[in-house]
Amino acid sequence: MGIRDSKAKPGLWLSTFISLAGLLLIVLVAYIIEKAINLDFNKDLLKVISLVIAVIPPILWLTIFYRQDRMNPEPKGLVFKTLILGALVQKAVYTPVISWIMPHSSRGSTVISGKLITAIVLTAVIQEAIKLLSVRYSVYSSREFDEAVDGIIYGSALGLGFAAMSSIDSIISAGGAMLTNATSLVVVENFSHASITGLSGYILGISKHKKFNALRLPFALILASVLNAVVQFLLSTVVRQGFRVNYIIGLIPAALVAVIVFGVLVMISSRQEKAGLDETHEPSGRGKAIAGDLPVWALFIVAVAMGLIINKTSVRIQTQTIDNIIEIQYPSSWIQSMNENDVFRAADMANSMGREFVCVKKLPLTSLMNVEVNSEEEKLQNAAAAWTIKSGMNYRFYQPEDGYYTDTKGKEAYVINYIYIKSGQASSGANKTDIGYGRDILCIYGNDLYIITISSGYENYVLNGNKLVNVNYSFNGD
Repeated sequence: MGIRDSKAKPGLWLSTFISLAGLLLIVLVAYIIEKAINLDFNKDLLKVISLVIAVIPPILWLTIFYRQDRMNPEPKGLVFKTLILGALVQKAVYTPVISWIMPHSSRGSTVISGKLITAIVLTAVIQEAIKLLSVRYSVYSSREFDEAVDGIIYGSALGLGFAAMSSIDSIISAGGAMLTNATSLVVVENFSHASITGLSGYILGISKHKKFNALRLPFALILASVLNAVVQFLLSTVVRQGFRVNYIIGLIPAALVAVIVFGVLVMISSRQEKAGLDETHEPSGRGKAIAGDLPVWALFIVAVAMGLIINKTSVRIQTQTIDNIIEIQYPSSWIQSMNENDVFRAADMANSMGREFVCVKKLPLTSLMNVEVNSEEEKLQNAAAAWTIKSGMNYRFYQPEDGYYTDTKGKEAYVINYIYIKSGQASSGANKTDIGYGRDILCIYGNDLYIITISSGYENYVLNGNKLVNVNYSFNGD
């Protein structure tokens, strides 16, 4: 049991204000670094700075939430362990589960659709169920969890660890991020996870110290999931101009939701402080405790099952064979269309307005290069160099990232990864600029060069863990 602290402490609102000022300072420092130093030339430095930024906000938020329980403060070591538990749960439980049921989730899409909303709702339920059950089967049984308000402290600590690990994963997979945007997103996402899980943790604390009610925990899960879904929806529909985040549409409203929840927690803590210790009841028997957990497990299982069913029915694969030599597999919901020089093209018009697509072009080698070379490898290398130059002329902005040989699909090919903007795009203003991430796979059959292009919106590519769309290809013969 925590020991009542008799020492004078700063006012709750003053300490909260100081911590909030520290968070704003972190955002300001990130902005200054971003403007003063060109980090594009040092991706490793960018990644290190981004990771530091991902770690600092959770620590500052933890100090804010920890001060909510001033009358009977919890052991700092136990609170910190709960934060670490949240990070471990995110990595070892949530990530495998969500990757299993939603391997091609539309999270990160800026297009509002039924598929996006469904994915957000199911993800919210799964996240909040995992966090609530993690508190329930860890610190909940400790003697230190002796007040309902303790649920705020331990719930927010676990939520902060969960959010911090999510941010670290995103930054590592993206190879760093624009510092100002990354810092703002990390601050808001940490704040929302801590506030929402703190609220459900408080209801869990009530369940432990008040009269048994079988509907209390499912209510906590549903309430937390609704709030989580609202925040995710706002953040997922942030409209970007190139790499710039429009804070007005997504980030600020999401922060306001978290502020409201945090305000409720502060009022609960203040009322608790004025009233003194909770009027407690004898802990419920094991049978009632299990009965209270069952609805949470049921909602979690239903969300997982729905995710599996929806993913299985929505990601049906269609196969297209080109000239009896190349086989393309793509989602059956994509629409086929043809551009100049395309022998095949299919695009996701419903969710990405055609930004995600696969196409195959066929060009005579003589239109690009002199085919009289000594070897097929040299011929392919020259064709790749010529195609890179041609692509640079066709796109208003074209930046190759890397190129390499591969023969894992049954045919020797050359792969080029690049960032691009279509020529003629954004002619009416910067607001319509749309940066894409593309991959060209080049192979030679006879005197013809085939180019398989797989494209994704760049923001979606980064937010989806540097994974391209659900497309596969193979070669049938020489």
